[in-house]
Amino acid sequence: MANCKLSTENMRHSRWPYLLYTLLVCGLFSCSSTKYIPENEFLLDKVHIQSDNPDYKSFDLRTYIRQLPNYKMFGINKTQLQVYNLSGRDSSRWLNRLLKNIGEPPVIYDSTFVEKTTSELDKFFVNKGYINVEVTSQVEKKNKKAEVTYNIRSNEPYKIREYHENIQDSTIYDELYGENNEPVKLAGEPASLRHPLVKSGMLFDRDILDKERERLTSLLRNRGYYAFEKNYISYEADSTLMNHRVDLKMNLHLYPEILPNGVFVEVPHRKYYFDKVFIYLDYDPLKVTGYSNYQANDSIEKDGYTIYYKGNSPSLRRSVLLNNSFLIPNHTYSQLQEEATYSSYATLQAFSNVNIHFEEFLRNDSAFLNCHILTMPAKKQSTMFSVEGTNTAGDLGVAVSTNYTHRNLFKGSETFNFKLRGAYEAITGFKNPYLEFGADAAIRVPKFIFPFASSPFKKRIHTSTEFSLSYNYQTRPEYERTMLSGGIRYIWQGKNAATSRHQFDLLDINYVLPKLDPVFESKLPPNAIYLAYNRQFIVGMGYSYSYTTFDPAHKQDNVHSLRASVESAGNALYGLSELFNFKKDEEGSYQLFGTYYYQFLKGDIDYSKTISIDKNNSIAWRIGGGIAVPYGNSEMVPFEKRYYSGGANSVRAWSVRELGPGSYQANDSTTFFNQSGDIKIDLNLEYRTRFFWKLEAAAFIDAGNIWTIKDYEAQEGGKFKLNSFYKEIALGYGLGLRLDYDFFLIRLDAGWKAYNPGNRGKDRWTILHPNFRNNFAWHIAVGYPF
Repeated sequence: MANCKLSTENMRHSRWPYLLYTLLVCGLFSCSSTKYIPENEFLLDKVHIQSDNPDYKSFDLRTYIRQLPNYKMFGINKTQLQVYNLSGRDSSRWLNRLLKNIGEPPVIYDSTFVEKTTSELDKFFVNKGYINVEVTSQVEKKNKKAEVTYNIRSNEPYKIREYHENIQDSTIYDELYGENNEPVKLAGEPASLRHPLVKSGMLFDRDILDKERERLTSLLRNRGYYAFEKNYISYEADSTLMNHRVDLKMNLHLYPEILPNGVFVEVPHRKYYFDKVFIYLDYDPLKVTGYSNYQANDSIEKDGYTIYYKGNSPSLRRSVLLNNSFLIPNHTYSQLQEEATYSSYATLQAFSNVNIHFEEFLRNDSAFLNCHILTMPAKKQSTMFSVEGTNTAGDLGVAVSTNYTHRNLFKGSETFNFKLRGAYEAITGFKNPYLEFGADAAIRVPKFIFPFASSPFKKRIHTSTEFSLSYNYQTRPEYERTMLSGGIRYIWQGKNAATSRHQFDLLDINYVLPKLDPVFESKLPPNAIYLAYNRQFIVGMGYSYSYTTFDPAHKQDNVHSLRASVESAGNALYGLSELFNFKKDEEGSYQLFGTYYYQFLKGDIDYSKTISIDKNNSIAWRIGGGIAVPYGNSEMVPFEKRYYSGGANSVRAWSVRELGPGSYQANDSTTFFNQSGDIKIDLNLEYRTRFFWKLEAAAFIDAGNIWTIKDYEAQEGGKFKLNSFYKEIALGYGLGLRLDYDFFLIRLDAGWKAYNPGNRGKDRWTILHPNFRNNFAWHIAVGYPF
């Protein structure tokens, strides 16, 4: 196989498209993959794992391989190695340097890594209980390439025959099991800590043994044993028994202490109590090292708490600081309460960072802790301006906005946001332009505000309350529209604040007041008038929940996310209308102050998962759906609450709002109001692979559609039918390119239609006769689609 060579001399007489074409051809047909392999060396071409143990697949064991071959783009082709091999050996030429920087150098076989991998695999299986495991390696070298195979013969594992606990500290034993030898449950303690992990009959798995040490350590630290560490727990295993059985004993040792005279003794572990809790405001770690050097202007003492502050008064009210502290003087230490305090203080927008330090001391043979909470202030106020150009179907305009934020409005860490925005756009064929003006105001209070709720209850649920108001006015030559909205919502985190979030909208009000030009109104389809250009009054409530295992600070192999929500509207108004016997209009609906109000119930759920194949390749999938049901006072769900399909985060072979509902046939006269529905299904599968530098490529398959619940004249073929909906699920495929800057990602996706339910008969399978004009869509977006 001949080496490919490119030189700047050849490039001077060629054009860029020809150069790119040449690079592509060389990449596809592959230059010699061993071009840069020195004499007597070998390219690591393939690595295999062959194991007889069905519980541990080869895929799971690849993380223990210490030398992997050059990665394959989409798991098929070593594209970056091929790009690297396109370069010449003269490093003074810019093209050669560029190709080497873009590409990936060949991985040269190293026998020492084979030995390390063999050792790592052996250690893994031994830790899992396969003491007599046999791990061997086989290396085949041919044509300057090496292929390594690791063979694993796990043999019969060792199992625990009998398991005993030897808790030498009687106080701790009583703490764990009580008088009845039954596990003692502590209120508020995670259920995962209550159940022992080690049992008779299980595999002699050392990893599980270590997790049991961690479980017991967390259990005891939650019950006051601040100084307890897992090193105080050890195991004794008797493996002299026959038939691969082990007798195991867990030893929980006493606390080792050195007396003043130098004598070493073992004493019971001490339970720690909080003596004093000190809170330091406006702490600056760049100016002060540690709390001992903090210089306060004054302090406030209350119930064992001492608040130190600078300036003439505390930057936060005393009640806010104490209500968010779960570290209480004269109470026992708890790791859970420490974590709850960290989480609670972290939600206070007035702080940029919080650190908690503990100071141990003895008094009358009892152990105490002084707690020091160091709070660093956040920037109190900020203002942000933005200006952007707009282009709507060739009509140019400009939009401006300003956003003001105050993070401690009333010295209670209340976050106040106020936003002003305006827009201007010239409209072709009209003298009058499009104008928009709006204002939003919201204040979030870091506590639960509700009548009759007790202070202990408010502290325990740890919920923020948000009040919001919004006003928006739009004017065009065809219409004017005024929109008002407001709401009260409660927001709180789950037990793990980094992964889960709850939001309950107690009250959500939206009012739309349009005014249409008579000529424009006469040209609108009835469906459009009803959905978007009619008076709308929506009064509802809702709940949403989100959960994710993604942690920006740590790369995980597998990440999954769940989002669910439910929303209802109009029930309270309908109940009042019935109670006071209001009269219905000609359509059989109630009105409030001359305005029709909507009544509906809506629910959504979305689950996605990303599975890492290796550090360069991953598979992501998503399944989601929703349904919105009008009833009572409504024949149709309001347009803003209806679903649409297509776009950058849905079925990407269609542009936004161009798919569905059902088998509805869109044409040039179709309005986007008609392409909305009450039911939605989204199914997505995506293969992601690293390209080079910060570029990532993707191949995807999308499926989904929307449907209506009822038969609507303007949406023929759009109704959901159980016996035929599956024939109306659209299918698309495509490729994507992403620029990943870690803190944000820019995405370009191109999709092609494979199955279009809007067509009829065989024409639905558009993949059989691709048309790049009608069967293609591309999208630019920020962030992953799911």
